[in-house]
Amino acid sequence: MENINSFNIKRIFQIIYRQLIMSYKPWIIGIGAAAGFLLGVYLLQVLTLQGIFNLEAFTNLGFVILFAGGFIFTSNIFGELQSPVKSHFYLTLPARIEEKLISSWLISSPLFVIVALAVMFLASLLISLVLVIFYEGSMLLFNPFTRSALTTVGVYLVLQTIFLLGSVYFRKFNFLKTLLALFVVYMIIVVWSMIMVFVIVRPQDMIFVGEGLNFEGIIMAPDTFGSFMSILFWYVMGPFFLIVSYIRLKERQV
Repeated sequence: MENINSFNIKRIFQIIYRQLIMSYKPWIIGIGAAAGFLLGVYLLQVLTLQGIFNLEAFTNLGFVILFAGGFIFTSNIFGELQSPVKSHFYLTLPARIEEKLISSWLISSPLFVIVALAVMFLASLLISLVLVIFYEGSMLLFNPFTRSALTTVGVYLVLQTIFLLGSVYFRKFNFLKTLLALFVVYMIIVVWSMIMVFVIVRPQDMIFVGEGLNFEGIIMAPDTFGSFMSILFWYVMGPFFLIVSYIRLKERQV
């Protein structure tokens, strides 16, 4: 019998292969639908406007589809765990909890991003070929390695961990429940912030000092606050939700 007491990278790839084999049909349909929609919109634009292709708008729409599709996809990545019929089999797989979590994260995060960016590139290539062949235009290709594109991908990789936790935590309607939970948390933060400003700190004690806000001599510089929030987003948020996902998955395993 295989020893699962020690971490094994090989088992991670075995779990990934298993999940891809079991679910490849709906994933192919989803990829085809997204690619078809993107191609349809901008091929129609090229034909209607006689050879005009707005690459920036194409890129923006592609990333909207990436975010929406990625969050929905991630919300269902633990669908087997949430199924009453399949959950027992999934929980008894000969693999460690962290191996199951890492494999699901790899599929729904870097692997999903690579496939989505490849689809965007190929779609832009096909549209550019139409431009060159029929309208004597130039090749306008989506470049996934620009600073803007990489930053957008980074934002997705961070936010995706929230929906990964939702996939582990909720048993049904994971995507919608995760969105609802985000809205509730956002409203709590907003209300709490208003209480802090208008109750604990009296409005008459608030004065602006240059570009900072002074509460009876305590200056809060916007640049400092922005740097703090940036560090919190890029370096804390993702690992935090992955750790919570691990704890929740461990509870389910027990």
